[in-house]
Amino acid sequence: MKVLFAPYYASNPYQEALRESLDERGATVEPTVGGLFFTLFRSYLRNSDVDVLHVHWLHAYFHAPWRPLFYVRATMLFVELFVLRLLGVRVVWTLHNLTSHDFPYPETEKRLKRLFVTHFCDAVIAHCNAAIDQAIEEYGLDPTERAKMHVVPHGHYLDRYDTEGARADARAELDLPLDATVLLYFGIIRPYKNVPTLIETFSRVAGDDDYLLVAGNPHTDDVRGAVSRAARGDERVRTRLEYIPAEDVPTYMLAADAVVLPFRDTLTSGSAVLAMSFGRAFVSPRIGCLPELFGDDSEECGAVLYDPDDPNGLGTALRSLDSLDLEAMGAWNRERAAEFDWADIADRTTAVYRDVVRDRRGESA
Repeated sequence: MKVLFAPYYASNPYQEALRESLDERGATVEPTVGGLFFTLFRSYLRNSDVDVLHVHWLHAYFHAPWRPLFYVRATMLFVELFVLRLLGVRVVWTLHNLTSHDFPYPETEKRLKRLFVTHFCDAVIAHCNAAIDQAIEEYGLDPTERAKMHVVPHGHYLDRYDTEGARADARAELDLPLDATVLLYFGIIRPYKNVPTLIETFSRVAGDDDYLLVAGNPHTDDVRGAVSRAARGDERVRTRLEYIPAEDVPTYMLAADAVVLPFRDTLTSGSAVLAMSFGRAFVSPRIGCLPELFGDDSEECGAVLYDPDDPNGLGTALRSLDSLDLEAMGAWNRERAAEFDWADIADRTTAVYRDVVRDRRGESA
């Protein structure tokens, strides 16, 4: 079986781990070509024996800075999908986000995705049941579309990084006291990720011996300025506002006691799975897939998930860390992350591929 990943980012550890696992199960993954126009059809011409087009981030094929260009790209996308389906290619979509984070017309995007799911998509993969429920509601899908939706968890990162290094070494490298409580925000910094609010809240509620690390590349200069202003004057806040290379990821994760991601909106979060893989406690709003990911109905949950509508929720969550066993929470998270094994995820993903290809061929189960 041959599969096209659309788009494919070799630097993305999620896609790379999935590709490797699928390859071990006999599904050959090829990347789509780049460019603004007809990328899917040009990719097909290079791989005319492809069975499945697996779309990961749909917005890559319609995002545009001007509305007229958006309509042009969206129209071309549907033309390409129509032709590919006529040629026998089946379409699978992984629902990473309900809407793209930077697209200025979310309601238009929802209508586009409703059209995509209803008429051009053979199967949808979501990372949790809540994602399926939200997609049906937000896109205004007919409930019968649920039949084409499948839950496949986000895989762990236990094998992608050195997750068992020494905290003392990481703290020494970052010039942090070994006996301090260290919180970490890690990842690309976008407006919806609420990092300035995290810094301001930390500065207000944290103890004198607590530290906050902010490590990640701001998406815009405005975001960089907002983060820098929020951190100014508080020596407990350490920032590294740039892309963090893969070899430095363990240093930051191992130095932290807990990872804090105060997103205003998210569906699935690879950063949450990354924190779990490193055995770190976690703080975030109770939104999207996070409750299912951490199982926050359990008394042994490895996360503090607060009400996103509570203006004091983040501050209350940060204060609560003083009375919690963060090491035990991190150990719970690491055990939980091990459940999201890539071999199982590849099996479940190839099962989706086989189902849609079987439907194309008119075969019975």
